[in-house]
Amino acid sequence: MIRIEDKLGRRFEKLRISLLNSCNFSCVYCVSEDFGNIQPETTFKPIAEEQLSIEDFTRLINGVHRLSGLKSIRLTGGEPLLFRNLIPLIQQIQKIGIPDIRLTTNAYYLKESAKRLFEAGLTSVNISVDAIDLYVFNKISRHPNTSRVFQGIEAAINAGLNVKLNAVIMRGKNDSQIIPLLDYATVKGVKIRFLELMKMGHLYHAENGLFFSEKEILSIIQKKYGIERIQREFASTANYWRTSGGGTFGIIANESTPFCHDCNRLRMDSNGYFYGCLSNSHGEKLSPYLHNDFLLAEKLKELLLLKQPVKFHGSELSMRNIGG
Repeated sequence: MIRIEDKLGRRFEKLRISLLNSCNFSCVYCVSEDFGNIQPETTFKPIAEEQLSIEDFTRLINGVHRLSGLKSIRLTGGEPLLFRNLIPLIQQIQKIGIPDIRLTTNAYYLKESAKRLFEAGLTSVNISVDAIDLYVFNKISRHPNTSRVFQGIEAAINAGLNVKLNAVIMRGKNDSQIIPLLDYATVKGVKIRFLELMKMGHLYHAENGLFFSEKEILSIIQKKYGIERIQREFASTANYWRTSGGGTFGIIANESTPFCHDCNRLRMDSNGYFYGCLSNSHGEKLSPYLHNDFLLAEKLKELLLLKQPVKFHGSELSMRNIGG
């Protein structure tokens, strides 16, 4: 295997793949108000066409894995449960030899698919849930029926998937939901991670008045619970704490506590462009180099060099296109 490593010892060990850039939610931190509100859906309606075929995705994953020795794959979107060939793709990834396959989803359609996804080889799922109060949640997601998210969480737990919850905390929007979200996760026996708002997409050039810091999140939690810090795992995006109430929560503090120094993630969008760092909005097509390991390795090294040494600087990339 060709060694692909930068001067900080960082390597590509995790690949995050945006399967499509469509989503049935229109969350305020992801897309601007120009997208408008989403109309309710009552049945599962996969997107008719995806940007890449399952064969395209498989070839690209296999090429990167051959040189990098990937340890895990995370499938994202848009909303990955809208991807028509999700289960066959999971099965193909297993055949490549990457057993740790994860999914990030809004869980709207997870009730119908959790068991089949687990049986296909999915190991864990991160679920976006930005409020317990449905009125608050509906306003953030711009969707009228976020109650289905909680049905999806139940289904994922019952199916045997490892479940984590993600909540982007915004000042004046859902900072009142920190304790309710933590208590809900504790009762369900799952971890929850609170995310600082990232300056991405339509927020890149905006005043960050919604920003709510790690310090402020901890202060709110400590008003109700004692907390104990857990040692951070290598390349983890989150710092974790245990609470005196028996729960475990993490904070992904991209601004307050950067984690670029040991980042091991490579990203691919639904059109086959690869990104070594979210701070760089220009992707690189790797498909022309799949049959030449030397050239492919050189391109991967170039992508690795794009990583920031300390801190993310913001990007015009939208999470709707590059994935969570």
